[in-house]
Amino acid sequence: MNCEEANRSLDAYLDRELDLLRNLELEQHLNFCPSCQSLAQERAEFRSFFAGSAPYQAPPQLKAKVLAVVRREQANHPFAFLRQPWVYAAAVVVLSLFLALNILFPDAERELSRQAVLRHSHSLSADHLVDVASSNPQAIKSWMTAKLDFTPPVVGFPASGYSLLGGRVDVIQNRSVATLVYKHDQGIVTLFCWPPKREHLSKGDHLIEEYHVSTWSNAECNYILVSKLSDGDMDDFVDSFRVHVQSGAYF
Repeated sequence: MNCEEANRSLDAYLDRELDLLRNLELEQHLNFCPSCQSLAQERAEFRSFFAGSAPYQAPPQLKAKVLAVVRREQANHPFAFLRQPWVYAAAVVVLSLFLALNILFPDAERELSRQAVLRHSHSLSADHLVDVASSNPQAIKSWMTAKLDFTPPVVGFPASGYSLLGGRVDVIQNRSVATLVYKHDQGIVTLFCWPPKREHLSKGDHLIEEYHVSTWSNAECNYILVSKLSDGDMDDFVDSFRVHVQSGAYF
């Protein structure tokens, strides 16, 4: 579930109208998305304020009649058994176990990707794209080698329409990573890389907070690519970059 889908489901979630599967998906998304957590809290607070400020209170007779109609409809519903208390209790247990597993054993690749998105968006908002500005791959590589305990592959022209702006050193999940920044007609592209050691990122594509994220790995580095480019442009970059690295043609 992405942020757009989560926003569309928030009202139904707060009204307890989502089915169990959709509810689980939204709970998982909220667990890892601070912006959607904040939006959900704002909507919940607004509902509480509105309910507390409502000038009209329904008479008890009206409430009783409405509840009677609702119960009658629920009893006649073909899936009425799903509303039994034991079903809700079982759902709560399943949901609790699901959330506990996600807290104790989170999706490592998605968490790395989320942190990469935060670093990318922060660099744009702070107008601090690079620590060293240069289109010379050798100059960038020399600078990064002096700052890091590994030598990252630096491709000057990874694909048609891309140009190297420079690089910087970031920290993702308590590890120093090389960060290469490229300019494209459609926006800024940020590539994070670090030695894989024991963990290797699988090849995949994600949508996180409206950013497209591509992950892959080779013997030399793990890579996370972040931008708002189209899927096609992202694929062109990844395919071309991998060819350059495999051939040793970095410049």
